[in-house]
Amino acid sequence: MSTVTWRVPDKLDRRKLQAFTCALGVPPKGRPPSWEHEVQAYFRTQALADTGASRRWDQRFRIAEDAWGIAAAYTHARPASHHPDLRLPPGTACRYLLMLGIAARYRKQGGKFADEVLLDALYDVLEREPNHESVAVFARVDRHNIPSQKMLGRVGFRQVIAGTPERRLGWWLLTVDR
Repeated sequence: MSTVTWRVPDKLDRRKLQAFTCALGVPPKGRPPSWEHEVQAYFRTQALADTGASRRWDQRFRIAEDAWGIAAAYTHARPASHHPDLRLPPGTACRYLLMLGIAARYRKQGGKFADEVLLDALYDVLEREPNHESVAVFARVDRHNIPSQKMLGRVGFRQVIAGTPERRLGWWLLTVDR
């Protein structure tokens, strides 16, 4: 395992972000991009702008770097509104884990690095909500994205709304207490 350094990226990191590769392979011609490619495109082109534009939702964007560049990235934010089927315990803050990407060089290694990245995100979520004893963290995951579903399950997330052919993203929830 390589040592990584966590930090908040800035405009000077655009080139590094454009080189961030968290998708395995290229989709065949005529097929839409997979969830991996959507995540990769988000970090390459939108994450910096979204974070700057989303001040009222307190969007947070962090990257982990190693000797070869960006090793992982994630964003989370306070939602503007809640999905009507999602219920929160009274007095609980809410954050959405918007995107999380693991560099391709760390993929297919049993999930140890992915778990470390997710734990960093959860600690960062708690740090962003200092006035609450618990934070409900929601994540949306493509119904075919089994590695991400396993990663969430390993740290205690549970699926609260399953993805369907009509609505491919399922909702996952973990309530984090201090």
